Amino acid sequence: MDSLLQQIHRPTLQTIDIILIVTYLMLVTAAGLWFSRGVRSSKDFFLAGRSLPWWAVGMSLVVSDIGAKDMVGLAGDAYRYGIVMMNFDFIGCAFPVLVAAFLFMPFFWMAGVFTIPEYLGRRYNVYVRMIFALLWTMFMVGTLGTIFVSAAAMFNELLGWSFWFSVGVTAVMVGIYTTLGGLKAVVVTDAISCIVLIVGASLICIIGVVKAGGFTGMHETISQMDWTENHFRMVLPTDHSAYSWPSVLLGLGFVMGPAYWIGNQAIVQRTLGTKSQAHARASYLFCATLKLLFPVLLVVPGLIGLALFHEDLGRPDASGFDGNAVMPMLVSRLLPTGVLGIVMGAFLAGILSNLDSYVNSASTMVVNDFYRLFNPSRSDHHYLSVGRWLVVGFLAGGAALSYVVANHFTSVFEAFQVFLTLFQGPLLALLLLGMLTRRATAWGGFWGMTLGVCLTSCLHGAQFVLGEEYKISFLWVAWWSFVMAVTVTIVVSAFTKPYDRERLRGLVCWIPAEEEMSHE
Repeated sequence: MDSLLQQIHRPTLQTIDIILIVTYLMLVTAAGLWFSRGVRSSKDFFLAGRSLPWWAVGMSLVVSDIGAKDMVGLAGDAYRYGIVMMNFDFIGCAFPVLVAAFLFMPFFWMAGVFTIPEYLGRRYNVYVRMIFALLWTMFMVGTLGTIFVSAAAMFNELLGWSFWFSVGVTAVMVGIYTTLGGLKAVVVTDAISCIVLIVGASLICIIGVVKAGGFTGMHETISQMDWTENHFRMVLPTDHSAYSWPSVLLGLGFVMGPAYWIGNQAIVQRTLGTKSQAHARASYLFCATLKLLFPVLLVVPGLIGLALFHEDLGRPDASGFDGNAVMPMLVSRLLPTGVLGIVMGAFLAGILSNLDSYVNSASTMVVNDFYRLFNPSRSDHHYLSVGRWLVVGFLAGGAALSYVVANHFTSVFEAFQVFLTLFQGPLLALLLLGMLTRRATAWGGFWGMTLGVCLTSCLHGAQFVLGEEYKISFLWVAWWSFVMAVTVTIVVSAFTKPYDRERLRGLVCWIPAEEEMSHE
């Protein structure tokens, strides 16, 4: 990564840029510390005391999903593949968010759970709960690694910082208010970051498109290359190695999108901290509206980089190509003084919002799905202290894993998706079968989850055993692991005894909780 970034002209941050960056950092840190004052219990720390307004949660949902890894990673993958990357928001977000808003989120909210694994444990058994909590925690540590790599790529270019210095500064910066303030501090700072992120990404797109000769000039330049015949197509041929239309429809539209918005602890935890079910639903709808901007804001920069800097960056199939260098090159070469400070603030917004979201959620799961199970009689203050120390531990773990991400993946966005597909298929299978039918049994869910995760490991591992030519798109991995988990859960459930109706009250959508029945 460093070799290509070192070839990029490093801009000089002027006084106005530094003032804008420092002002943003001070504003975010001060807001986070201010809202940490009311944290007195574990419920305050993990769910903000269920006091969050819908508009703040909606903005937090946006930047929990969109952050530094997406600004850097999607620009790199748009350079490689084109506008097909917009499908991650159009297909993988719009419909799943509506399903989550009107079916799943109110259901989770009424159940009074802290985490998704907690619901799965109630619906199936404690083994399912603990294994999914472990998988989610491992995924979140891996995600922290991708965010640290994104930060290092940009800081190396703009500030000349080394990889490890960039990682260290980022970890300390986000650790201060996340450790003290918990979910409320995270959501408040995310709301600020959302505004800055939209402004910064918009400036990159506007200035870049003008420099590329408008959309017409950019299209003509890219179309003349001999390897970009699919760059302006959102539906790609069935033989496309990464994003064929069947894999996008099945893997992204039917599995990864719904699983992410319904079962992602970093996403769901925000809605669980709202004031009411209505606020939880409204936060998702507000998020879906804001998200309509981001397919353009995050994918167009990759096309701008391809049109303007393809001679410097090279072909994606060339040795030494680094997709993570696309966004740093755009920022360093296109942005004038003042705008550079705003965009740098936007990038910091993406870093901070992604890091605080995932580290707070990982801490929540470990405390509630592991620690409380083995230490059920400790004081609430003890759980709060454990949660805070876990934030520090997860930041350290993510920083350590960032070296692996930087050296084994072409794009941080690709790394994030690969980590995600390790268990998204089985997760969605167990959530759907668990909520929609009482016939899914505890051991059906356990074996469906286990064999589904085993299949993902085998499919992703094929390239390492058989060679790179056997690499399987992560979208297909998500789909086939979902099919495996559904099939195994149904088959095993047919030969095992389900829970009785009373045991499943409030856990299956058509078996209401007692308090709901009292109003009928």
